[in-house]
Amino acid sequence: GFWGGVLRAMSPPQSMLDMFKGASSLLVLFLLTVNMFRGAGSALWWNRYMVYPMTYVVAMQLGRGEHLLPSLAVGTLLRYIVNLLFTILSKLDWFAEPRRINRANPPADQHERELDWDGPVILSPVAFVLVDAVTPLLREETVVPLSWWGILVMFLGHYLITEPIYYAFHRILHLPNVYKASHSHHHASTVTEAISGTSHPMAETLGYLANFSFPFLLPAWLGVFSYGLVPIYFVFFDVLNCVGHCNFEAIPPWMQLGPMKYFVYTSAYHSLHHTKYKFNYCLFCPIWDYLGGTVHPTTNDLHGQVLNQAQRKLEAVFLAHGHGLHSMLHLPWFSPYLATHQHEVRWWMIALQPFNFVWALCCRYLFDTTCIQRYQFRGTECATWCLPVTAHFYFMRSHREAIFEMILKAVRDADDAGVRYLGLAHLNKAEWINHGGCDIVSRLEEHRKIRVVHGNTLTAATVWQALRQYTEPQDEVVFAGSTSKIGRALCILLARRGNIVHMITGCQERFEKIRADAGEEAGKKLVRMKTYEEGKGRRHWVIGKQMSDESIKELIPPGSLIVDFAVPHVPQEVATAYRYVNGAALNYSRRDTDLTFCHDVPNTMPACLAATIIHAREDRGEHEVGEIEVEDVEGWWDRAVKNGFSLSCIEPNQAGRCIAPSAGGSGSDSGKAEAGVRAKLA
Repeated sequence: GFWGGVLRAMSPPQSMLDMFKGASSLLVLFLLTVNMFRGAGSALWWNRYMVYPMTYVVAMQLGRGEHLLPSLAVGTLLRYIVNLLFTILSKLDWFAEPRRINRANPPADQHERELDWDGPVILSPVAFVLVDAVTPLLREETVVPLSWWGILVMFLGHYLITEPIYYAFHRILHLPNVYKASHSHHHASTVTEAISGTSHPMAETLGYLANFSFPFLLPAWLGVFSYGLVPIYFVFFDVLNCVGHCNFEAIPPWMQLGPMKYFVYTSAYHSLHHTKYKFNYCLFCPIWDYLGGTVHPTTNDLHGQVLNQAQRKLEAVFLAHGHGLHSMLHLPWFSPYLATHQHEVRWWMIALQPFNFVWALCCRYLFDTTCIQRYQFRGTECATWCLPVTAHFYFMRSHREAIFEMILKAVRDADDAGVRYLGLAHLNKAEWINHGGCDIVSRLEEHRKIRVVHGNTLTAATVWQALRQYTEPQDEVVFAGSTSKIGRALCILLARRGNIVHMITGCQERFEKIRADAGEEAGKKLVRMKTYEEGKGRRHWVIGKQMSDESIKELIPPGSLIVDFAVPHVPQEVATAYRYVNGAALNYSRRDTDLTFCHDVPNTMPACLAATIIHAREDRGEHEVGEIEVEDVEGWWDRAVKNGFSLSCIEPNQAGRCIAPSAGGSGSDSGKAEAGVRAKLA
């Protein structure tokens, strides 16, 4: 009718609506692209992966590039697989260690900075869609079946166009002003990871994408472009890119014979570029460096040296184990970034729990102990090995004997490898598994030289040091987990000091034995509590057995002292309401070690690991298993300080934020920070 005609007349034409939708989608895609390069610290940073569905939307609305999406999806998936495989290989000690180029671990902040590594992977489909939108080269009617001629032209485009342009562009990136403004982001990684090669700022990434388009544009211009070229080139490019950054030598000697060295670079070749900067600029083809006179003189020698080097001999090994199912995702071959962070369940991990469950079963029954990370501490060669067993298996009686045999085998393997000291993590020294390591020692053959360390004495020494600093002899202390090996030693020490110790225990027999061990006078200071509720309102607590967050908040007044050596520890969000010391973790200077794997609490080292390192550094030549010798506790704290360790303390300030000694400071810096916290706690 009349009004329908009016409305139709007032409505914008369909073409205008389509233009508006297309422009809006392009704007959103642009904003998402810009957001990709804001850094992992941005709250919206993870929206980078919305570029994928937005690319699809733009292709549909523009009516361009949609025919390319299937091959782009396959190619993109293969790129992630290639980078994951090289990451896994670079973290597998048995594979990478014999051919490791730089034998130091990248710092933890590098892993966070390089979370942008897949920026070019995400933007490559966008580039294809935009090229198809503005040029006729990639139109559906021009695509032909895959042929050897098309593949040959693609590689000609790479070696004759992309390679020389990259070399020139790379030289420009090393001009002082350009380097400072952009390329320094990439070169901040001197010890590279497999994924380091694609970690660049936005402008640089866009420049690379433009250059890397020629292997597709040349076949398209000659009429031989096919969908199959996309995944072929993507895999070719990422394999060679990972070869140059994986920090292990992936190229065998025969591939450097004769003229081949001019067309195939090596892992050592590009590693030199990250340490010497003004040499070895090429992408993958060294002929351009030879022509430009920019080949480093040690290039060929380094390749041979790496392939023929001797394996490092370990002095100390720490035998860890899995936590919950989510800890399977914190392994460095899955995510070097997560491996440097505290093991916790993140929202996206929930959907992966079925996979984690199956993977945990496979690890338990199919795999052997593996090296998680090698590192040095003040020149002492160390490593963390991990038993492929998650924590819940330890509490199942049917698995305990098998777990003990796995631990025993790991100790023997370490001895065969020349390791002098092996430390046991939390459940690997459980009483019901091997009686604090005693059963391991009794089963070792006479010719074995390795020494087994439970490290409990240093844990006790750490808690004791905190109690000496932050309590007075007249203070009454509530002790949860008081009848454990560590708890026994600490209760005796406190009682002998004069403190009244309220021991929470349901075992009268164990309580009486500890009371007798303390001596007649000190034993009178030990008082048994049957329940946690009896300690409600008291202001000095030692927690050696896990307490729920609700119990802590209900029973312990805010601002009270908590010295914690339970596993798992009191969560930080709870701990910040108290004067808190983690007695099972020690601060250390990052200048002393290249350890980046997070064993438990970020920027700290488990006391039992620190004890293993101290045993190796001082070569004490003795096992540390079974009960703790009370008389040895104080001496162990002196050893810890001598080797650069300090207390890990936090406290709430008036803003409710944590104050803690920096893990990155020197020993003296840590001591000053510790003294500052002590003054505030007093």
